[in-house]
Amino acid sequence: MSVPVLIAAGGEPWEADLVAAAVATDGIDVVRRCVDVADAVATASSGSVGVALVSVGLPGLDADAVRRLAGTDVLVVAVVGGNETEQAARQHASALGIAAVVPWTRLREVPALARDTRRESVAELALRPTAVERDDAAVPVTDRRRDGLLTAVWGPSGAPGRSTLARSIAAELAARGRRTALIDADVDGGTQAAALALLDEVSGILVAARDANAGTLTPETLTASLRWIGPDLGVLTGLPRADRWPSLRAAAYEALLDVAREIADDVVVDLGLALDDVDEPGFDSAAPRRAAVARHTLAVADRVLVVGSPDPVGLSRLARAVLDVRTRLGIEPDVVVNRLRPTLGWSAGEVADAVERFTGLRPVALLPDDPAALDHCLVHGYTTVEGAAGSPFRTALVTLVDRLRVHDAELA
Repeated sequence: MSVPVLIAAGGEPWEADLVAAAVATDGIDVVRRCVDVADAVATASSGSVGVALVSVGLPGLDADAVRRLAGTDVLVVAVVGGNETEQAARQHASALGIAAVVPWTRLREVPALARDTRRESVAELALRPTAVERDDAAVPVTDRRRDGLLTAVWGPSGAPGRSTLARSIAAELAARGRRTALIDADVDGGTQAAALALLDEVSGILVAARDANAGTLTPETLTASLRWIGPDLGVLTGLPRADRWPSLRAAAYEALLDVAREIADDVVVDLGLALDDVDEPGFDSAAPRRAAVARHTLAVADRVLVVGSPDPVGLSRLARAVLDVRTRLGIEPDVVVNRLRPTLGWSAGEVADAVERFTGLRPVALLPDDPAALDHCLVHGYTTVEGAAGSPFRTALVTLVDRLRVHDAELA
């Protein structure tokens, strides 16, 4: 049975040779010769093709376009032609998220490659170790090795202190000599730059996402996009406005996290509260999703901290938040209670008991409400390491980070 194929080579000098070879190859049925990326995506979305043969030089082909093609259950194959070497094409394809590379003179391998992907997803194929190169085989592209531990800081509505906790944990890790990247990925509008008194003329996360979507994001370019506070703490500043969230395409953001793990011992991500796409049309599966950033980060994180406040409203929201990440994402988080204050009339033990009763989880930390120290840091653009030494909040935070580091060592 022939594999239905679309071809999108973008006017490459060897495009005519590619089409002729595809038509003459047993097991391949050329459904359409697409003129551009939009034509290719539309053809793939029709469900009439199983493989997309594309040139990595196709104008407009970026990580998001590849994701949209692959999201329609189409195997995307980068075709090598002309003077381009397989190695160069493979590197370019890997940066764009393309799973396999094959020279146009070896199209006979495409049907077998397509049959293989029916048994494993394209994502699994891309992550599989590279096969030994042979002259007669198409070689899957490998993913990069990941090193850094990723901590996702998330929580329900009501301003429980997600950004403060993420910023403080990142600063504490950096103070211990761990190279740390703090990523402001709050799609409701980033606040880390303002809190740290960073002149944010250009959003770091938008620059990095643009590079990732173009397939040009590298450890060097991401390092340059970070704003460095001392030698070990780099901040990737967030969205300047909430309405810029569609610029964080899923494929680009996922690549960004991968590269961040390459350059840092710890990656701490400050997330917005969105886990639903209820305000977005469901009929367009290729449209960006506002909740994709939080959902992906939570899914791939080594540690998820759900932050809540200890008052009755905050505890109710915290219980629902823990239930959300458990039932929707299958994640068992760690719970942090923030802004514990004596005016509530409850002791730390009573609050911890209530959290455990509502969620089944004992809090890993109960951080005191410490407005004097935190306001001092906020006004002067300090981290808690710089501006809150000896404060009740910093003391409790150090204990939390110590506990997290012990857990990391046990896992290692």
